[in-house]
Amino acid sequence: MMTPLAFSTNMPTLPSLCECGASRTMGQAAQMELQAFGSCNGFRPWLGPGTKEPCGLPNRLLIRHASNAYFPQILSVISIPDARSALNGIVISLWADFLSDANSAEDVGKLRKKPTVAAGLQGYDDETVAKAIDRVRAGAAGEDRPVKEVEFEALSQANEELGNDTPDGDFYARALKRAVWDSPLLKDIERVVLVHRLCEVSAQLGFTRFEAAVADIHGDIPNDLDLQVIRAPLSLDASWLPAIENRGEGIFIQFKAEAVNSWLKRNEVVKRGELLADGFDGWKADHKNSSREFPGLPYYLLHSISHLLMTVISLECGYPGSSLREHIYMERGEYAILIYTGSSDSEGTLGGLVLAGRDLKRHFIRALDAGTLCSNDPVCALNVPGEQRHQHLLGSACHGCLLISETLCEQRNDFLDRALVVPTIAGSGSAFFDLKG
Repeated sequence: MMTPLAFSTNMPTLPSLCECGASRTMGQAAQMELQAFGSCNGFRPWLGPGTKEPCGLPNRLLIRHASNAYFPQILSVISIPDARSALNGIVISLWADFLSDANSAEDVGKLRKKPTVAAGLQGYDDETVAKAIDRVRAGAAGEDRPVKEVEFEALSQANEELGNDTPDGDFYARALKRAVWDSPLLKDIERVVLVHRLCEVSAQLGFTRFEAAVADIHGDIPNDLDLQVIRAPLSLDASWLPAIENRGEGIFIQFKAEAVNSWLKRNEVVKRGELLADGFDGWKADHKNSSREFPGLPYYLLHSISHLLMTVISLECGYPGSSLREHIYMERGEYAILIYTGSSDSEGTLGGLVLAGRDLKRHFIRALDAGTLCSNDPVCALNVPGEQRHQHLLGSACHGCLLISETLCEQRNDFLDRALVVPTIAGSGSAFFDLKG
């Protein structure tokens, strides 16, 4: 009877021998094509006895306490009132008797002469009501929308106040007057909203091994992970998921869409985009079953700005860097970022981030200045995606400039390039901000 082959940690020239005289080096254990560990038997011990599933895929080497042994798959949503839902409900209640024949804002204005309609639509302008009528007529009033679309719509429409400023409130935000933060350097920013109170709800959907699960750029997580590993369930037939509410505050920064679109048309930006797209194609070649898509240059830009701001703000806002998080918005041709705190205790609600928002002009200048030169330059600035260190999804980005803790980044430190934000010593000419202006 043959005994299993032995694995040796010795040098390949001096392998230890099995009783049968055969030997292998430890390096062969990591080679998938050799299938040194046989096939998976489908056993899932965290679900209890008798929970095997058909599998048969080759087993992979994984050190017991390795950092990639367990990645929780988390979906986080900020609890923000959906203005559409309330208006849709009002339109539906008035539909049969009054609004079914309205086709334009002018029709809505005429119908307001009726007391019932005027009372129901109070606080909404005719154009907004007309759009809600179109949604109801198309049957889209109750549709599920991407998480970030709802968040962006509420924050981008916040004027004086949004939500309730009460001690136990979930959300309260106020737009910051342009005179407070305006400067020639920030001419391409549309609005700044200070979120005094917010509630982040995080739920664990499952977990993965080897590769971490990340949401797409719209905040949604696919059923199966797009990195050649599948999400493992938390239980066999759970009707609920473990979740936690985190209280905090934040800064919402919306950029002018026409400025971003004009920047995208520049020849230097197009060339930089081709370079980053080639890097993504290289990553895709290593993950052939992935459904992940290239997010586009606006995402690289916003994501990089967010990381630069998070780094400099964390030095003065009174919170540790581990308390800051981000949401990147690219919804309906609009662009914005939200930097916020999320903590299970009172640490995320001390007011330091809102105070930093009032001094946003100074923080922006410091962030852009920090991005122009990295401690790892010229290596960082001259990095070509995929050619050095297999960083296919990074342009000019490293731990000396843009990378932060992976748990704080919504894409786990992927899709970053400071050359799109500010001029670097590489001289690519693709910077969004003109520091000389």
